[in-house]
Parts: sequence; C-alpha cells; structure tokens
Amino acid sequence: MISNENIWKQLQEIVGAEIKVSESPKSVEQREKELFIELLDTVEIAWKQEHELYENHGVDLQGFSQYLYHAIETLIMLKYGAFKADIFWWYTLDRFDADGNLLGLEDEDGKVYHFKTHKQFYNFFKKLK
Repeated sequence: MISNENIWKQLQEIVGAEIKVSESPKSVEQREKELFIELLDTVEIAWKQEHELYENHGVDLQGFSQYLYHAIETLIMLKYGAFKADIFWWYTLDRFDADGNLLGLEDEDGKVYHFKTHKQFYNFFKKLK
C-alpha cells in the first residue's frame, strides 16, 4: 500500500519544487454546509426512530441514547457556542407542534422565521452571531 506521504514525495520529485496544496474557502464552506445538513438528517432520523420504537413496541433506548445526544450537543456547543446550540436543538426537536404544524422562530425584534428545509435553516444559522 502506498502512503499519502510517498505520493506527496513522488509529486514533489516530478514537479521539482515544493508543492503547497490548500482547499479553497468556498470548498470548505460547501463541505461544512453538507456535513451540517447531514447531521440534521441523522439526528432527526435517530430521534424519530427512537420514539417510534418506544411508542410502537415499548422499547426505551433513552438510557443509551442520552449519552450520544449529549456528545453531539457538546460538539455543537464547541463549534458554534451555547446560543447557537440551543437554536440547533430547537430546530431539530421542536420546530413542529404536536399536530405536525411548522412553528416559527421569533427573534428579539419580533421577526418570525419559518424553515421548510435544512438548507434554509443552515443559511439562517450561519448568519447568527
């Protein structure tokens, strides 16, 4: 198996100069957006399946899953801060009422935001301070 280091050395020998590779800011931003949306999808699916399992079969996984949710919450807080972590969890767990109606998020100025897609939420979330 050829290691990344060997490939890197071979490229430098071919080019004859030191090579510096960096990712464009646009690429980094796109990857973060995709991973954020994937995280939302994954947490939502896990949450829904856990609750359906409990409601339909009486199997309670909360004793196990609470630690995973806590780990996810901690990582979100480290990356985005406590305020944005609260907004993340509101969106993930509480943006629908008991009847399945989409609820809005009201800011301190009284403006209400409704997010029909994870992409809409991500764009709002990134602008939060």
